[in-house]
Amino acid sequence: MNRSAIFGRMPLQHLSINNLIQFGDDLSVGHAAVDAQHRAIFNLGAKVHEDWRTGGSIDILRPAVDKLNDLMHAHFAFEERTLDAIGYHDLKNHAAEHRSMLDELSIMHDRFRGFKGGLETRGGSLLAPGWPIMQFVLGFTVGHVMSSDLSYCQALIANRDQAQSIG
Repeated sequence: MNRSAIFGRMPLQHLSINNLIQFGDDLSVGHAAVDAQHRAIFNLGAKVHEDWRTGGSIDILRPAVDKLNDLMHAHFAFEERTLDAIGYHDLKNHAAEHRSMLDELSIMHDRFRGFKGGLETRGGSLLAPGWPIMQFVLGFTVGHVMSSDLSYCQALIANRDQAQSIG
């Protein structure tokens, strides 16, 4: 058994996020602004991970992680306003999931900001800064968007006019 090959013949941490998942129409919730936000979050997270994976320093990556943090907060607030406007029946639980993800993001963000330039570990150590970014982005897309967010699609479609008026 080849213990160095977790995912196929290459360790998972050496793969681009885009090699693991493609953000496509199958992740659409049917709301143009929400879909655009989801894609922007995925793309930025994948870029941060890719830049780290290919040797980007913490000092270069820190502004992108700050932007990812800002995007997540703004997106969750927008999504909750949209779901509230259509009277989504499971908004309380959905918002609780957002709070949990924001708590996780806050820990990761604080940890990332605490790395000193030049002292970070590259190449996939579980303590390396790019690893939690990859986990978070995969958790956001595979865990949150594909399960929780896709569960409100029918409510958005049924209330399209109200949902599209949020801005």
